[in-house]
Amino acid sequence: MIVTGGGTGGHVYPAIEVGKRAASAGWRVAYAGSLRGLEGKASTALGWPFFGFNTGPVYSLRTLAGMKGAVQYAQALAATSKMLRKEKPDVVFSTGGYAAGPVVESARKLGIPYVLLEANSVPGRSISRFAQQAVAVATVFRGAEQHFPGCRVERTGLPIRDALRELAAQPAEQKRQVLVVGGSRGSVFLNETVPEAFDESMDAEWLHVSGPDHFEATRVRAEGKRGYTVAPFLEAEAMAKAYKESMVVVARSGSSLAELALFGIPGVLIPLPTSAGDHQLHNAEEFAAMKAATLLRQSEATPQAIRGAVLKWLDDESERKAAALALKEFDVPDATERIWQLVQAGARA
Repeated sequence: MIVTGGGTGGHVYPAIEVGKRAASAGWRVAYAGSLRGLEGKASTALGWPFFGFNTGPVYSLRTLAGMKGAVQYAQALAATSKMLRKEKPDVVFSTGGYAAGPVVESARKLGIPYVLLEANSVPGRSISRFAQQAVAVATVFRGAEQHFPGCRVERTGLPIRDALRELAAQPAEQKRQVLVVGGSRGSVFLNETVPEAFDESMDAEWLHVSGPDHFEATRVRAEGKRGYTVAPFLEAEAMAKAYKESMVVVARSGSSLAELALFGIPGVLIPLPTSAGDHQLHNAEEFAAMKAATLLRQSEATPQAIRGAVLKWLDDESERKAAALALKEFDVPDATERIWQLVQAGARA
């Protein structure tokens, strides 16, 4: 199996989980993706072959960056086509993202079956563009199937790291703590704005995961704020502990929402306004409709607004309990296995 998807952790980590499931069944797994993303390091750490190519997002062809991206895409298309002819995979599994497009397009041209996973409520281009010819499309959000007419669609949920799911089942005592997370690479906006929302009078501890690249600047912003801790990154065990001890999470609204659902924690969600198709806004709207989150658009997410939204959740235990129930219903514990069954069914005999 060739696994693809990436650029960011939201695409890479679910792809890795499905690849691990295939490997445990005796399949040979390789990862194809961008040289600039997280996928190379993540896959080679597991001993998988990694086929990397130089590509990035393709926006408008009227800009220099867009034209450069289009040239890189064409080069990646040639490279992935050559790689697939040589490797002859039984199936390709894609979680989308800019790194996946050339791989899936080459697979389609060569007649290699592929399965897609759309983690958002609104599909990205690298998923919607290839959905019609997919063996199956796996989804996470309820109602996402409306975007795939004529396709075989199954709501599978999002694969989450085994370590997190195992740790989520272990007991832990919740405390008056706020967790701030900005995704695998961190969020500049959250790192700059959220420390200003902190107030000692809230009588709560804040744990802010900034991302390695933004740690020092965020640490400086939080200096002198007693009870506000900044960490560059948390490994699975520490991350699970942080989730289980926290009453509310301040976050973007990408694939990390699946982790909020796993741990049953409500969120103050600030969607990335530049996300493709505004999918983060739609994701956050879904969680807000479930009464499991407060939605703040970035333009209105002042420190004061964030503080007020956080306090609402901290001070209302009944609302937190109701949110936890709704989130548990959203979570799909056997997501990886469900997708693995789709992959097996789609593979060449």
